[in-house]
Order: sequence, then structure tokens, then C-alpha cells
Amino acid sequence: MSASELIRLVAFASSAICMGMGAIGSAIGIGAIGAKDIKGSSINPKEEGPLLKTMLIAMAIASTTAMYALLVALLLLFVIGVV
Repeated sequence: MSASELIRLVAFASSAICMGMGAIGSAIGIGAIGAKDIKGSSINPKEEGPLLKTMLIAMAIASTTAMYALLVALLLLFVIGVV
């Protein structure tokens, strides 16, 4: 196995791990936020509107983790020159 093949293998593996971890972390965070919103809305239905706004903002912030992971994975693939 030559050095360029090894670099290519490591770049593919590291970008896959990066996207996997980023997506899993983001999904867990979004699920927890949604669960807390449903619980809060069931306890106090009058506050459903403000809770929904807060939930949507929190979900947008939690999903940025997956976006950053995608950015890092693409940088690993294209800046290293694998693809």
C-alpha cells in the first residue's frame, strides 16, 4: 500500500467518522429538546406558543453541530485532495 493510498483511506475513514458522530450528537440533542417541549406543553398548555418558539430556536442551534461536521468532512475530502 503506497502512501497516497494510505492518506486516501485515512481521509475517507475520518470524514465518515466525523459525519457519523456529528449526526448522532445532533439527533440526540434534537430529540431531547422535542421531548422536553412536549412534556412542558402537556403540563402547561397555555404556554404552548412561547415553548414552541423556544424549541424551534434550540433545535436550530442543535442542528448546527451536524452542519459543522459536514463542513469538516468535506474539508477532509477536498482540501487533502482525495476526491
